[in-house]
Amino acid sequence: MRLLLVEDDDLLGKALRTGLIQGGYTADWLRDGESALEAARTNSYMAVILDINLPGISGLKVLKALRQTSDTPVLIMTARDGLEARVEGLDLGADDYIVKPFALAELLARLRAVHRRSLGRSQTVITLNDIEVDTAARTVRKAGEWVKITAREFQILNLLMARMGRIVSKGDIEAQVYSWDGDFESNTVEAAIYSLRKKLGRELISTLRGVGYVING
Repeated sequence: MRLLLVEDDDLLGKALRTGLIQGGYTADWLRDGESALEAARTNSYMAVILDINLPGISGLKVLKALRQTSDTPVLIMTARDGLEARVEGLDLGADDYIVKPFALAELLARLRAVHRRSLGRSQTVITLNDIEVDTAARTVRKAGEWVKITAREFQILNLLMARMGRIVSKGDIEAQVYSWDGDFESNTVEAAIYSLRKKLGRELISTLRGVGYVING
């Protein structure tokens, strides 16, 4: 799933982006509020990780402006002594916050929780017939047996399972899975879908030619 990371500190931003990618996400990283607001308005993100103290437009102003047009989940990052800012951020529509310094594992867990709440789910496991997808452990089982899939395949499967019963276009998949600097071929999505069908069954993912893909529950 694609995230927007907004952090002006180069060392922290680079470390967080690397950690998010290693955690199975696609991450676009920006360093100022104005660029972040434009990106959030023009791209599709699973969530925004937003530092409060940014050059130019502050993180809280970005959040306030974003909430006028979008309900994309926002997780704010604050300093340990920033109680007032945390309260203001939550009142402005932030979905959660995390206090610096923090462990990457906590950030990933909070992202998963925010995403589940946005989908109206409380559990980390999505089940369909004999297929079980654990979004926290990032594992897949079919008929009780572990299935080995790539990180990219998991992202696409997770997206389709999260939107079960709804058609997801190829363009939407690309927007959710690939970052601005991502290197992918025109048939990358089709290749991943083909691989998922081989591993999990051809009947799992239906293709509506010229429209997109759907998993029916």
